[in-house]
Amino acid sequence: MDFRPLLLVLLAACSAPAPPSAQADAVDSAAAPDTGLAFRAQVPAQARAGEPVPIKLRLTNTGAAPREVYLTGRTVTFDVVVERAGGEVVWRRLEGETVQSILQVRTLAPGESLEFDASWDQRTNAGEPVPPGDYVVRGILPTDDARLRTPDAPLRIVPG
Repeated sequence: MDFRPLLLVLLAACSAPAPPSAQADAVDSAAAPDTGLAFRAQVPAQARAGEPVPIKLRLTNTGAAPREVYLTGRTVTFDVVVERAGGEVVWRRLEGETVQSILQVRTLAPGESLEFDASWDQRTNAGEPVPPGDYVVRGILPTDDARLRTPDAPLRIVPG
């Protein structure tokens, strides 16, 4: 039996571009590929220049079953990256830090979340104050098999 026509149909279906709604979901799934986890960053929409910016990261089990999450560090290690709107990294929470390679396993019940808090003093990793403008904030959670990343959260710094 000749399976070539069926193979061509399957290849065409796999290579067809996703509809716009599926492409939007792909951004979220890139943050937590097929894991039943949602990872989000929460920052204020704007902050006055020079004021600390509170940052909250939340990892939530969105599935119907408990999920094991493999995390690093004695205290869970997480990173926050702040970039200018053009993509230049201005600050990383873990810049120059040594991270313990201790692995811990957490089980999240359905709907349960882990939260991580940080604050950015609006300075670069070199210690220079950043100018007012548009920035994006992203959270990163190193795990045993991949790094979970939040979608970009926009932040506007306005003159003080």
